[in-house]
Order: sequence, then structure tokens, then C-alpha cells
Amino acid sequence: MATEKHNSWLHRLAIFAVLCTLILIGLGGLVTSREAGLAVPDWPTSFGYNMFLFPLDQWLGKFGIFEEHSHRLMASLVGLLTAALAGWLWVRESTGRARAFALGGIIITLSLMGVRAQIMFVGMAFLAAMVAAVSIYMICKDRRALRWWGMLAYSLVIVQGVLGGLRVTQLADQIGIFHGTLAQVFLLVLASLALFNSRWWKRIRAAASHKELVPRVVRSHFFYATLLIFLQLIIGATMRHQHAGLPVWDFPKAHGQWWPATDAASIASYNASRTALQTSLHADNRIYDTQGNPAVFLSTGNPISKQHISMHMIHRVMAVLILGMVLGTVILAHRKLGAAHVLSRLSLGWLGLILVQATLGALTVLKYKPADIATLHVVCGALALGTGMMGALISRNKVLPSLVEISVNKAELNMEATA
Repeated sequence: MATEKHNSWLHRLAIFAVLCTLILIGLGGLVTSREAGLAVPDWPTSFGYNMFLFPLDQWLGKFGIFEEHSHRLMASLVGLLTAALAGWLWVRESTGRARAFALGGIIITLSLMGVRAQIMFVGMAFLAAMVAAVSIYMICKDRRALRWWGMLAYSLVIVQGVLGGLRVTQLADQIGIFHGTLAQVFLLVLASLALFNSRWWKRIRAAASHKELVPRVVRSHFFYATLLIFLQLIIGATMRHQHAGLPVWDFPKAHGQWWPATDAASIASYNASRTALQTSLHADNRIYDTQGNPAVFLSTGNPISKQHISMHMIHRVMAVLILGMVLGTVILAHRKLGAAHVLSRLSLGWLGLILVQATLGALTVLKYKPADIATLHVVCGALALGTGMMGALISRNKVLPSLVEISVNKAELNMEATA
């Protein structure tokens, strides 16, 4: 019972949820960048307190604890916003027992947010994962059923929250990688909901066949470039959760080479050089800020390994591929659709984000991994992923005639009329 009637407040709620999720991803990036993931060592409590009753004087201004606890509180806000969004969509699109069952499930899970029993949250996550699977199945049957998109988002945010807690209690970096990856998937679902609830989306006619879509080459570039960005973010999450600091600290070359050697002697040399650089930075008072907190994270105490070097270089190669794909999307969109076309303008903004992202990546290396720049790099990556996803969705669903073809057809009609 999906409705095409536009509701401005529902759209605003979806946009606000997306913005809060971006802040949440930024806080998560800051926690990892500052190596503060275990600053609060327990969960779902915070130093034994109910998370929402943790005294302000014990976390405000406390390095590490502030970042981790703020991340938890923002995650709770995002969960609440997602619950409101999902509930609103079910009220709009359903009636009877289905609506009552969905709203009841949302209310019950919200009422358990302050419970301290970890096992209860784990069980809730398993149930949420099953609901997410059902939601995906229902979306595949009818993509216009936004209530199932909302239920998918709410299920994912529950799983995401529990994974974040287990990352703390189980001391497992692999959980952290999955936690970071799922955050990007959750953002895409919320951003899709914001797009689907926009007045623009409902105003533009849906394509009845592939012939009404923009050229296939444009659609393919949006899709595959977005897929590459998603893979790149997974690689980035893996690198951050290795907690190995910077394995390479020069750019554009790496240890003075375009592809650094990874034999045992070279790895030993890199570790010795990094130790010397760390000592030099410490002598120059560049390791800590004026409050005595770490300012750069060149070294975290873990030695560089061959795997760290390889992952870093793959990340660089992927960055070049992404830049080439997005640049190709811009060129193709302008040639095939015209400079004023919505997808051409979107692709140009997308290229701008990729260039900013590349710059932040280079600065992260050259400035020895300061937490603020590394975090901006994470947030910009999420924005680039979301932008690509919007381009892929629009290009594969809506009738948006090529402005180039329209101009040619008008010129031909004018010539015929003149003749």
C-alpha cells in the first residue's frame, strides 16, 4: 500500500537521520583514529553506569572517553530517529495486524535500550538480522514498499549497535571491520529512503523499460564506480582496525619507490626508519598537543608488516581507479546527456568529493596520520559513496531524457518547419 503522496516532514526526518548518521560515522572514525575504541571498556554499561546516566564530569573533556561515549550516545539518537522513521512509514503504508505487529516490535525494542544485559542485546541482534533478511525479500518483491525499507534500516541499526558493543567486550578487530562496513550499508539504506521520500523523486516518472533510461554506459559507470568506492571503504576499515599506525609516510611514492619492497630486510628498515621519525617528532613536540594528548598516530606500538604495506598500496591503487571511473562518468554524462542534465551536475559534484577525498588521504600520510584529517577522510568517503548510490538509483529508475537529444530534435523540427 505504498503511497506517492508527498510528506515534507517525513522527508525532513529522513534527511536529518542521514545527517546524524554521517556525524555518527565521523565519531566512529574519530574513535578509531585516536585509538580510543577501548577507552570505555564495558558495554552496554559505561564504567558500570547506565549509558544514559553516565555523569558528565566523567566523560566531558576526557580524551578517549569523550569520543567513545559520544559515539554511543549518537548511535542511540540515530537508532531513535530510525525507529521513528520506520514507524511513520508503517503507519502510512499499512493497516490492521501488520501495522500493529511492526509498531509493537519497534516499541518493545526501544523500551529495552537502557537494559544492562549483554545477552539480551545479542539475542535482539539475531532477531533483527532475521527481520532484515525478510525486509530485503519484501523489497525485492516490491521496491516501492518503503515500510520495508524503513524496517530494514531499523534492523540494521540494531545489529550495528550490538556489533559495536561486542567489538569492545570481545576485543575482536574483525568485528570492528564488519561494524565499519555495515555503517556504510546502513547509510545507503537511509539515504535511499530520503531520496524515495523526496518531492523530486515522486515527481519524475519511473521508466517502464530500459529504453526510457539514460544510456547504459552512463548507468554502468555510476554503478561500478560506486561499487569500487564501497570496496575501498572496506579496505580503509580493515587498515584502520589493524591499529598499526602508518606503514608508509611519503607520497606520491612509498618509501621512495613506486611500489615498495616487502622482503624481510626492507620491512626491518621501514620499522627502524619509523622509530627514528617517531623519536624526531617527539623531540620537536609534534607527537602530543598542548594538553598532552596524542596528536599524530604515525606509530601505535605495533610493527609494520608485509600485509600492512600491501594493504596500503592496494588502497592507493584503488583510489586511482576510482578517480578514473568517476572522471569517466563526468565526461560520459556531459557528452551523452548535456552539461545541464541532473546526472551531469551530480557527477561533477561527485568528482569534487573524490578530489577532496584524495587530498585528505594524501594529507593523512604526509602529516603522519592526525586524527582530525583521518576522520574527515572517513566522512568524505561516506559522502562519496552516498552520492554515487544516488546517481546509480536515479539513472536506473527514472525517465530523464538526454538534453543533447532534445536539442537535436528541436533543431530538426525547426529545420522542417522552416523548409
